[in-house]
Amino acid sequence: MFKLWKNMDEDDKSRLVKITGFVVALFTVFTLLATVSYFFTWKVDQSALAAPLGDKSVEISNFAGKLGYKWANLLVRKWFGLGSLALVIILFAVSVRLLLQRWHYSMTKTILLTVSGAMVASFILSFISDIFGWGNVFGGGLGGECGEAVVSWSRNLFGLALTVLLLLLVLALWLFFASKKFTRWFDSLWGETPSEKQPVSEGTGGSDVSLRSTPAFTSKPVRQVDHQPEDVALKPSPIPVVTGSSDISSVRKGPSSEDRATLGSSAAASSTPQSLSDSPHRGQFPTSGGGPVRGGIEGKNSKDGPIQDQPLEVIKSDDLTTKVTEELPRIDVREELPNYKFPSLSLLEEYSSGHNEVSDEELARNNNKIRATLENYRIQINDVKAIVGPTVTLYKVYPAPGVKIAEIKKLQEDIGMYLHARGVRVVTLTDSVGIEVANDKPSIVPMRAVLNDDIFRESKAELPIAIGYTIHQKVKVFDLADAPHLLVAGATKQGKSVGLNAMVASLLYSKHPSELKFVFIDPKMVEFSHYSRLLHHYLAVMPCNDDKEELDNAIVKKPDKAEKVLKSLVVEMEQRYELLSKAYVPNIKQYNEKYKDRHLLPTEGHRFMPYIVTVVDEYADLTMSVGGGGDAKAQSRSISTSIIRLAQKGRAAGIHIILATQRPSVDVITGLIKANFPTRIAFRVISRIDSSTILDSPGAEKLIGRGDMLYYAGVEMERVQCALIDSDEINKLTEFIGEQQGYKKSYNTPYYLPDVEEATEDGSGGMVDMKNLDERFEEAARMIVMNQRGSTSDLQRRLGMGYAKAGRVMDQLESAGIVGPQDGSKPRQVLISSLEELEKVLEAFRNQ
Repeated sequence: MFKLWKNMDEDDKSRLVKITGFVVALFTVFTLLATVSYFFTWKVDQSALAAPLGDKSVEISNFAGKLGYKWANLLVRKWFGLGSLALVIILFAVSVRLLLQRWHYSMTKTILLTVSGAMVASFILSFISDIFGWGNVFGGGLGGECGEAVVSWSRNLFGLALTVLLLLLVLALWLFFASKKFTRWFDSLWGETPSEKQPVSEGTGGSDVSLRSTPAFTSKPVRQVDHQPEDVALKPSPIPVVTGSSDISSVRKGPSSEDRATLGSSAAASSTPQSLSDSPHRGQFPTSGGGPVRGGIEGKNSKDGPIQDQPLEVIKSDDLTTKVTEELPRIDVREELPNYKFPSLSLLEEYSSGHNEVSDEELARNNNKIRATLENYRIQINDVKAIVGPTVTLYKVYPAPGVKIAEIKKLQEDIGMYLHARGVRVVTLTDSVGIEVANDKPSIVPMRAVLNDDIFRESKAELPIAIGYTIHQKVKVFDLADAPHLLVAGATKQGKSVGLNAMVASLLYSKHPSELKFVFIDPKMVEFSHYSRLLHHYLAVMPCNDDKEELDNAIVKKPDKAEKVLKSLVVEMEQRYELLSKAYVPNIKQYNEKYKDRHLLPTEGHRFMPYIVTVVDEYADLTMSVGGGGDAKAQSRSISTSIIRLAQKGRAAGIHIILATQRPSVDVITGLIKANFPTRIAFRVISRIDSSTILDSPGAEKLIGRGDMLYYAGVEMERVQCALIDSDEINKLTEFIGEQQGYKKSYNTPYYLPDVEEATEDGSGGMVDMKNLDERFEEAARMIVMNQRGSTSDLQRRLGMGYAKAGRVMDQLESAGIVGPQDGSKPRQVLISSLEELEKVLEAFRNQ
């Protein structure tokens, strides 16, 4: 529902909100009529309380009919009595908010105060009903049966007097949070409030100084200066300006610029200039040379009259401010495809005919056989419980004290024979010993049901994958971003391909095209062909010459193409790590959040980085080099090296690998592969050795096939029935996405991976393309010419280069004619004798 709301445009959202508000308003009127009418007709309608709604022989006097009477009976009698009218207030507030899309008060606060007020009113009214004997009013008293129960409990536990005090305390607390006037009145009971102001004191010989000022000037009483006789000759003195924190010494220092502005604005606001003749201090602002301050208040000394003040016009500028009025909106990467719609679950099948219930007879039969088998071997048990799964039922056996678990586990084959069932496994649980027995009629787990479960819908995972249904009756969802890579193995026709399609479908239903890209490598050429329709939305491909070539290479099907695209992914990974380093973040999640918050600018080379999930089917075929020449062996090593590099470093860069193979042998799943793929899924395999190769333990050879699998994430194994999604469902899903509009650039531009530079095979000769030179090429050339020694080890030691980088730079120096060819283990001959000659050579290459 949340995703559907996000995908709606603003007009549809507004219409839906108004329609919802209209429905709530109708329900408000219905509740008001039902409740008010109940107060007058509750006795008459009491006989109809037990009658069904469809009984036409019963007449109802309530204005809202039978349904309104039952609704009002619940509110008034069962719940809050007269306090139930608070529900009308809540419904009214919600309808106003939805219809007018505005409300002057906090909606949350309104709901909390009305609900709590209804409860407080219910308690008090129930107490009054109890005191005056009105317990039968409205059928449940003035406060309803809810309030009556609370008051009765309180009187029984605390007594009458303490109950009254508790009710008064609850009422006071509610008023304290609901009314500011009550809070102020309560504060006034304990003394003077901070908002009260003290009057300005008067002088002893004249009228007080009247100052129009901001509240800062009046927060403390004005300190009065002693009156001086008029016949005393006065020296020019500043006008006293009193602030909230001033004393007599600060007054004599004269006004600050802020005080002068306040005084001036006060004088300008008056219709006649304020007279300072009554001030105890007659004078003017001090001047150098005895004259008035230019642009300030001008005064004139006179023997016959007081000094007259003149209005001062003050102009202030508020243009500069550090307060941000409006934050820039967060970048929404989904705006690249504003009209993209997520696929609906209706595209997937329900498989209702594939659901089979496990009969009680089957459960009882297996229970008796398990108990009889263990008793034959003198193993005492206390209890057996059955947890029914779609294809396998788990029988939890609770052994008696003193029984060793190993004694039960070694009877695995005997228990399977007595049960006449295949795939029997004995596992150790936290509180018991589990015996997994295949059901007589297995059920199908639809992909639609798995994706519709709340565990998947409410998942907070970055890359959520819903793989199936566990034996403990829960949908299995894991985060591929935390996996961080997944190894899938199993024999032919045991559900491995269906499992891969289920993983891809989970990601298509959860991630937007701007957030996720796929790379599909399919040596069998038929497993992932459906996903070529996602080229313009979800696929990451190598740059090609035209659209047809892009479509043909959307799914990688040849080993040489696989080698190239894996190398390109390694380059992409290194580029992403450079961006992470520049952004000072450790992983792609924090980088993208920083980018959305506009802390990383595209002008500085930063970009939003989607997750890249590489799905490799039949990894054994890609690395097979038996019978091939040197090129095939080099290609096999290159593919394995790229897979291992991506597995070792890809997690933080947002590159994850799902690696599948049907040949789980040690030459395919090597130690390096197992070390970097901690999360593994094993479908049914042929032998115990294959199971140990995948899971480091036996068990996969006991599975029953058809999607039955073991999920292992490094802690414990979990048996899961894989969800079913067939090719027709995949076709519907990919067609729905593929028919939608692509990206805005040219409406058909996929996500391009970086191009891979082809290494030159010849050791010398040929012109060097200066655009493709290493960034430290010139630095290495100058170092070699200065030392007259061409050695790769010198580049590594003195310039801190790695082995591969130093060899590449040395090959470029040879191609440029700066050093000679390699001569065994000896250093290369330096063909340039001076730096001046080297600069001419470098300049010639720059000007090409």
